[in-house]
Amino acid sequence: MLEGGKIDTWQAVFLNVIMVSATALLGAPAIMVAQAGQDGWLSALLATMLGLPIAWITVKLSSLYPGQTLIQYLDDILGRWPGKALGLLYLLYFTHITSIMVREYGSFLVDVFLIGTPITVVNAMGLIISAYIIKLGLEVLARSNQLFFPWVIGSLVLTFLLVIPEMDLARVQPVLEAGGLQIFKGSLAPLAWYGEIIAFAMVIPFLAKPGEAGKIVILTFIILGLIFFLLVVVGLAVFGPGLANMNYPILNVTRVISLSRVIERPEPLIMTVWVTGGLFKVTFFYYIIVLGSAQLLQLKSYRPLVLPVGAILAALSLNVSASTLQMFSFLAHYWPFYALFTFEFGFPVALLGIALIKNRGNKSK
Repeated sequence: MLEGGKIDTWQAVFLNVIMVSATALLGAPAIMVAQAGQDGWLSALLATMLGLPIAWITVKLSSLYPGQTLIQYLDDILGRWPGKALGLLYLLYFTHITSIMVREYGSFLVDVFLIGTPITVVNAMGLIISAYIIKLGLEVLARSNQLFFPWVIGSLVLTFLLVIPEMDLARVQPVLEAGGLQIFKGSLAPLAWYGEIIAFAMVIPFLAKPGEAGKIVILTFIILGLIFFLLVVVGLAVFGPGLANMNYPILNVTRVISLSRVIERPEPLIMTVWVTGGLFKVTFFYYIIVLGSAQLLQLKSYRPLVLPVGAILAALSLNVSASTLQMFSFLAHYWPFYALFTFEFGFPVALLGIALIKNRGNKSK
């Protein structure tokens, strides 16, 4: 077996939350507010509800093919060669979005903290750390993330508490001024982030209790819903609709913190925690790429693929976008359609339909 490790329920929940939210911390609030204005918080709630069917489909497919990952059960559903073709497309999709994640965090560090540092160096250092964790296996990744997860949540809670003096809930009003269509448009980008839960199908077979996969995604979405909702509400309460024009709105929220000149601008400490969360997200997707590739190629171990895949991700991260603005434009306007209508919702719905028809046919025989 390529992966002999097992992870428990809460380790899986924490991995899923980091997998979805780490990159959303940087730009999602601005994208929602740009479409829905002061109703951006309603877009966040709508995205949470619309994301639940994707999570249910992910769990349902895995329950029909216990012990198999997404890449493995594609063969059973579609047949050997069509299954391998779609498996390859999924691996290319995971590779593409992971290269975007690497570029996103590399650009963030270079733009804000490591000004003048070549982004090549920043991206390479992050991927080297990820490669080391992946070679140690899924259990090490899950346990490391479990130890760090409270710091991510704690930093968010601390930010929200410290910025209360700067908040004015009147900036969140009026409610429903944008209209239903704009609220829906504002929900598409965060919904595409929620759709990344499809990657959970790659680790369900390695749960200590696979039967709790449904419980895991429910807990995941409760936590994510609160995070997305508070990110938008706090951002709007501090900056109002001007939030839409910021590349890193939550970073700007931390910059206005000032409590009696005792606690001022704690953004370096808080951002260090969030960037580390982003590193775990990159590591998780990097892991499922090498695991899925080994399964597709029917290798005995995924470890020989770690360094080649890391080199590919490093190269792609430098060419996936010409600038930070172009990257955020892609995430806001094109990524939802590219991701949702194919790999996150479109293909899974079709796969579930075919799987159910096949299972009925087998039972009737």
